[in-house]
Amino acid sequence: MASSSADDDYMNFLNKANQDPSEGYAKPQQQTKQQTKEFKAADADVEIPRPLVEVTRGDGAFYISDADEPFEPVALRWDEDGKELPDEEEFATLIHHWDPKQAEVEISDPIDWNSSGQYTKIIDAVREAGQGNDVRVYRVAKGGVKAEYWVVTTEGKGKGAKLVGVRALAVES
Repeated sequence: MASSSADDDYMNFLNKANQDPSEGYAKPQQQTKQQTKEFKAADADVEIPRPLVEVTRGDGAFYISDADEPFEPVALRWDEDGKELPDEEEFATLIHHWDPKQAEVEISDPIDWNSSGQYTKIIDAVREAGQGNDVRVYRVAKGGVKAEYWVVTTEGKGKGAKLVGVRALAVES
């Protein structure tokens, strides 16, 4: 009988060792297919302004977060209709967010966003691309710890205007 008890103990040990280690813990929220979708950053027929091409080329144009992702140029057609820059919902619609009305978009001033001064070249290039127009930073939540930062301005006026700038993915844990 002693060996039966030892066999039972060994089986219990094996069963416990093979259990899912996350059993009993809350599962992380699964991202939907839409939340992993890339936002639209450029229209095929819109030329990317030279200052944006230059500032995103090379090793120095990264957004520093848990992922250190590169900045990418942004060039979208946008009828600014005298408003200069879009509000949160308009911006979400422009980048093809999966739910523009519920999108988590925050707008900030570049000075507040760049309080440490490490993105001055980025902001200057965006301002140059917009020929001195106002620059804004849009933070768009992508679900979980991911967000994208868009540093943009307008180029032109009315129906022929474009929203130009850069964007980068951030992982904020």
